[in-house]
Amino acid sequence: MLKRLASGASAFSTFFQVVPKLAAVIRRMRPTWHLPSLSAVDAEFLRTNGIRGLIWDVDGTLTGDRRPALEPEAAPAFRALMGFDWLKHVVLSNSSEERFRELGAIFPELTILRAYEVDGSVVYRKRRGAGDSMSDAEVQALLERGGRMIRKPSRALVEYALRELALGAGEAAMIGDQYMTDVAGANFGGVRSIKLPTIAPETFRLSVKLSQRLEKLIYAFFYGRKRS
Repeated sequence: MLKRLASGASAFSTFFQVVPKLAAVIRRMRPTWHLPSLSAVDAEFLRTNGIRGLIWDVDGTLTGDRRPALEPEAAPAFRALMGFDWLKHVVLSNSSEERFRELGAIFPELTILRAYEVDGSVVYRKRRGAGDSMSDAEVQALLERGGRMIRKPSRALVEYALRELALGAGEAAMIGDQYMTDVAGANFGGVRSIKLPTIAPETFRLSVKLSQRLEKLIYAFFYGRKRS
């Protein structure tokens, strides 16, 4: 059972990975900005704050839970951001292997990143549309060797995103809806973070809703009432 959870089969997988470094994560849960919606992330906001690249979360930020398309409330602002030729984008998602492949189809214009830890080393992977730097057979072989997906919050993932963006830490921001993954991940990696309210919350599995509720309680205890 624990092996199945650790491999990513459960929505609690991220929480199990966070537990050993919970104290460090809690210290890094405060975002740079709480914003009311994605529409607040406009050209003026980005230019004023010197942001030339965005590191995206997907589920809860752009789509509902494992949904196959942008949510209507996020779509116009997202498309506007994609239209800025001076703004770069990558995706970091704590999704399953199946969802990782699906994200390439939903966002063919974006590079989707992930990484694995195996035998003390980190293996990096990226997908754009149908193109993938690793085949399914290579991923399966890696997992059979005891490899595990590295999940947010992770300094290694943020540094990988910055390399892909070809930007310095001060030029990028992580944008997401979760304190313990998106915000803490940004803080571990030394980049700023934009915390948005979760969109389409009714679509999320019970296990995810429970982990989100726990996160909000932890944030409220250490930092006061959440603002979004």
